[in-house]
Amino acid sequence: ALKEQLDHIRSLSLSRGESTWLRGNMFYGKRQMFSPEFIHWLEGFRFPPYHLERTGDQYELVFEGPWIETTMWEIPALAVVLELHTRAVTKDMGKFELQVLYARAMTRLWEKIQRLKQLKGLSIADFGTRRRHGFLWQDWCVQAMMEGLGPSFLGTSNCLIALRREVEAIGTNAHELPMVYCALAGDDDAAVARAPYDVLADWQDDYEGNLRVILPDTYGTRGFLENAPDWVANWTGLRVDSGDPLIGGDIAIDWWKRRGQDPRNKLAIFSNGLDVPEIERIHRHF
Repeated sequence: ALKEQLDHIRSLSLSRGESTWLRGNMFYGKRQMFSPEFIHWLEGFRFPPYHLERTGDQYELVFEGPWIETTMWEIPALAVVLELHTRAVTKDMGKFELQVLYARAMTRLWEKIQRLKQLKGLSIADFGTRRRHGFLWQDWCVQAMMEGLGPSFLGTSNCLIALRREVEAIGTNAHELPMVYCALAGDDDAAVARAPYDVLADWQDDYEGNLRVILPDTYGTRGFLENAPDWVANWTGLRVDSGDPLIGGDIAIDWWKRRGQDPRNKLAIFSNGLDVPEIERIHRHF
């Protein structure tokens, strides 16, 4: 079943409507965020081969090739593994048992939305694609948050759902980028040390506003911030994605102050394993 799904993914390409949406849609207030050259490349992109084998009770799934191609596998491969798991654990349930299961899940989700609704000034987005229960459930959750949270729900990182539900496609840069720059630096220690900042310098050439969000924890947040050039503090915000979020947020606030910035004018994005009690705790603190 996994091989069948992975082979199907290799047959996929952008539809004309999806390509038009990417070319013409406004992302973060910017029209034509993607260059025509990139869209042309993406239209011709097909997922590269994979290697799948079972070793004992483990599955080994390996992708080899140019990084620009293999990195595209991360999200669909994880989403497929998790959705197949969902199907496996529910396959023996009868129709009414499944209906009750999802009715209870919908009720629990709506109760969470009502709790989140009490948080004044909340901003929340869906980044759940690669860890989702299934596509239909993610789509339902996004629609529920749109209705229940109104303008507090900023959007989803799933572009297909964003297109279909007419909400913002939203996200940040990823940990892979500084990893790749460090790998390209080779054995040059000075180049390795500069690599996380070289990423941001290149990113800054392409993007502005709310897309200028620092992800500092690939090789350790404190070291990244202490060694960061002064211009990095001018960026719009920072994403806290590891460790205790209260400590991480306070570290960012202290760093901004020491770099002559007003933290009240900055954006902090918390994204590490958040459930409703944790969101409430972060909201109370900041």
